[in-house]
Amino acid sequence: MLSIIHKFVICCRCTNTLAFIRLALQSRQNKEQRAQFSASAVYWVLCPNLERGIDYLRDAHLHKGLAFTLQERQVLGLQGLLSGGVKTQEEQVAICKYSFDRFDSPLNKYLYLSELLEMNERLFFSLVATDVEKFLPILYTPTVGLACQRFGLVYRKPRGLFVNIFDKGHVYAVMKNWPIHDVRAICVTDGERILGLGDLGAYGMGIPIGKLSLYTALAGIKPHQCLPIVLDVGTDNEELLVDPLYIGIRHKRVRGEEYHEFVEEFMQACVKRYGRTTLIQFEDFALPNAGTLLNRYRERFCTFNDDIQGTAGVVVAGVFGAARITKKKVSENKFLFLGAGSAGVGIADLLVDAMVEEGLDKKAAQDKIYLFDIDGLLTSKRQSGLPAHAKHFGKDLEPTKDFAKAVETLKPTCLIGASTQGGAFTPAILKQMAKNTERPIIFALSNPTDKAECTAQAAYDNTEGRCVYSSGSPFPPVKYNNKTYYTGQGNNSYVFPGIALGVIAAEVTKIPDSLFLTAARSVADMCTAEDIDVGRVYPPLSNIRKISFEIAKKIVERAYKLNIASVYPTPTDLDAFIQHHIYKTKYLQYVPELYTYPPSEYKTKSIEQISEEHKLLIK
Repeated sequence: MLSIIHKFVICCRCTNTLAFIRLALQSRQNKEQRAQFSASAVYWVLCPNLERGIDYLRDAHLHKGLAFTLQERQVLGLQGLLSGGVKTQEEQVAICKYSFDRFDSPLNKYLYLSELLEMNERLFFSLVATDVEKFLPILYTPTVGLACQRFGLVYRKPRGLFVNIFDKGHVYAVMKNWPIHDVRAICVTDGERILGLGDLGAYGMGIPIGKLSLYTALAGIKPHQCLPIVLDVGTDNEELLVDPLYIGIRHKRVRGEEYHEFVEEFMQACVKRYGRTTLIQFEDFALPNAGTLLNRYRERFCTFNDDIQGTAGVVVAGVFGAARITKKKVSENKFLFLGAGSAGVGIADLLVDAMVEEGLDKKAAQDKIYLFDIDGLLTSKRQSGLPAHAKHFGKDLEPTKDFAKAVETLKPTCLIGASTQGGAFTPAILKQMAKNTERPIIFALSNPTDKAECTAQAAYDNTEGRCVYSSGSPFPPVKYNNKTYYTGQGNNSYVFPGIALGVIAAEVTKIPDSLFLTAARSVADMCTAEDIDVGRVYPPLSNIRKISFEIAKKIVERAYKLNIASVYPTPTDLDAFIQHHIYKTKYLQYVPELYTYPPSEYKTKSIEQISEEHKLLIK
């Protein structure tokens, strides 16, 4: 097989050599064959007399632009394909910053970054690393929501897999079409509940692409190990079904038994293709499916739902941070939620776990949490009944649909918004919270910005500057009484990248809720006294790489204690163990360092001498 491939490459001088080699490499059935072929293939790829240098400019993993050295250009067959100037990676980053800043529209900034990622992967992540707080709102919320709505316009080339309902029965064959064999993390959506924007169908691909970009940018997970996937089961969005720009299948959304059979086939195909410890992150599934799928697969697969568990982890981290400001334990608070969907209930469940760790029994912890949804306060007496996923938070109280009245009557000390109802925390409600407690905790978590329950400025203005505030999307600093407050953004990015890094490193077999509580405490512990003083309940996002690294270490420690890690022996140096899995953004050198052997101390005999000696031996 190897000799045939070598002859093929030499004879054809194929410009798509790298793709051919990758395909052949994936066909090898065992590690020994793959290693043998990989080593041999590298020799042929780097052989300077093959006209395949263009491959280095077509592959974002290899592309260095004008940073290819003169030696690399000559050896790899790139001379003439690039202009004569040679730039350093640092100079390229500076040029990219300048180019990025010239765009006014967030969507145009998003498109610029997307094209940079498709062209030069290491340069993209080097650029993002220079100012995470600046680039994060463009790569993810709120800009990614706009990008998803216009995905038919911004779609350029495949950056993930679209597995549609008509592939049912052939999902594994579709999975095999992805050219990378070393996938360790999958982010999957069915596009039914994209942020607060509703059913976007196949346009939802922007979400897993964005999430996995953050895996690398915020935690250093190797990008080739990440695979974005959309399960296209149709859409109930009538506008998309007749939109000529829509890229998905034009079919009403499939539900029920056929849907669940399709998801089951997909999950089995993932582990068959990439292994049992492959991380599968569910993202933006609608409420009827989000909790059901999580409960069905959490014990059988290495999986989590970021909308439920990731959101819960970052919100509880914020509550831990707020506790340092209010000087109260978590269990000394009373919580009222506006929004009782999968995210709201997920947060409530993790808060219960946190209070149980503080010494309360589970029932007493649940009694401190009140949920309010579209039908009003969750009580056992309301006519519409209790939603199945939130029955354990139903109270034996008279029903009410007046949220402001509930704030006045129940006197919560912490208000958590997960409703996507912009402005739902009215000035009157905020003023009532200021009456309920000395330091009211106000978390307006809905995305994007215009759907936040209240702004940071409104929260401070209506609580006499006494509130502890956090939001799901970024808000500018707040000025109140001649003091500037830098409010926290309860972004899931604090939690899920670090958890994913730890899970991948330890090859965790399943992800219990306790890992998210571990991550939440780790985030809160990294808040400094200076952060607390200016109103932050989260450490600055500029420290996110360090935060993710520390979370990963805690996750690995916890995984071995829970006996859910599968890498043995247990690592003794966690820093080195995690660092081994970190992606390096610095350009690689494609021309190997050359060296020579030392001269021999022995003088070689001449052929004539050997010939004479042989004649003597024959005689």
